[in-house]
Amino acid sequence: MRLFIVGYMLSGKSTFGKKLAKLLNYTFVDTDKYIENLYKLSVEDIFNKYGEKVFRVLEKKIIEDLKQMDNIVVSTGGGFVCFNDNMKWIKENGVSIYLKLTPEAIISRHKVAKRPRPLLQNKNDEELLEFIRQTLREREFYYQQSDFIFDALSLKPEEIIKIIL
Repeated sequence: MRLFIVGYMLSGKSTFGKKLAKLLNYTFVDTDKYIENLYKLSVEDIFNKYGEKVFRVLEKKIIEDLKQMDNIVVSTGGGFVCFNDNMKWIKENGVSIYLKLTPEAIISRHKVAKRPRPLLQNKNDEELLEFIRQTLREREFYYQQSDFIFDALSLKPEEIIKIIL
């Protein structure tokens, strides 16, 4: 069994995924951390040095590794499902869970985030809100294909886990 947590950055995918994996006694994989460990560069450095296009190629490459794993909970990067037919692969090889947030909630979490998000940097509040709204509109098509969709703002991770189980 493979469970894939999808959604926009800062939607709580990693926090939720870790809790779900622990409860199920599954291995937890965060695709961004996996790439960082594999290539010895942070996501931010990859974006800055090589650009988003190269990062998306690296995301696609790790699917070969994920194919070999079972009993895993995978927290995907925010754009992971939107490129290279990754969502199609996820649908064919596991169960997907979309943690949905509003643009305003994403901004609120961004302001207190511990880790920089390359796509959200160097934008004022107005530009940030417009960027998030736009990219969310573009990504929603992919996110909505998930097997389960949850409002990540009104439900606690424990409540979502209980519903899934």
